[in-house]
Amino acid sequence: MGAGTRRSLWIAAGVALLVVLAGCTGGGGAPYEEPPSAEQVEAGHEEALRDAGSYTYTQSVRVNGSFVDVTSNTTAAVELDPETYRWRQETGDGSLEIYAPADDRPYVRTQAGSTIRYERADNDSVPNASAVATVPLSDLSEGFDFTANGTAQVDGERTYLYEANLSTLNESAVGPIGEAFADADATEATVDVYVRSDGLVKRVDWTFVVEGFGEPTRLSLTLAYEDVGSTTVEEPSWLEEAQSATS
Repeated sequence: MGAGTRRSLWIAAGVALLVVLAGCTGGGGAPYEEPPSAEQVEAGHEEALRDAGSYTYTQSVRVNGSFVDVTSNTTAAVELDPETYRWRQETGDGSLEIYAPADDRPYVRTQAGSTIRYERADNDSVPNASAVATVPLSDLSEGFDFTANGTAQVDGERTYLYEANLSTLNESAVGPIGEAFADADATEATVDVYVRSDGLVKRVDWTFVVEGFGEPTRLSLTLAYEDVGSTTVEEPSWLEEAQSATS
């Protein structure tokens, strides 16, 4: 894989990760008579989360090919009143954990091998509840032409299924997704978005493939919102150790 192709791949992968960090969801609310539009999802998603008061966000990303094999798994548990959250991200290199008590600065735990470090962080310097509560559906809808394809059950809830693939990619889109895919010379792309009738996004499955030297390189991304309205944020077992290390 040449330097240009690797750069293109990581641009596209970076866009996917930004979409993941921006978030998706699940919950209740007033249904629309027709499948919700992108604008209705943009408005309804965060409102559904606020009404629910709590949620668990999960994200799984893997980039796999001849020259790269990277996996990242993230879980974020959030309560909104007062705002309290826990974040855990695991990669092949170690883990990052964040615990943010209500109305207080977050505690951060990092582990690489047997080395563990603790620190206190400013709220705006680490991932927080806001980072996983916004759906960038306008970017997705600019990058792809989606088709509504019936309904599907996600966690026992009825959702509308929206599908897109490489043939519906809008390479002339001004947004970052269309530009990234065009630059990456993708040979395969599928995006499935599962949206509840009130606009809340329950799940996104995203896969794309780019050709390179050796085997093709594949990025697979899944994000979902679970336990919406029934998530409880527990103190981590390492909190006392973190308090001692940062006092």
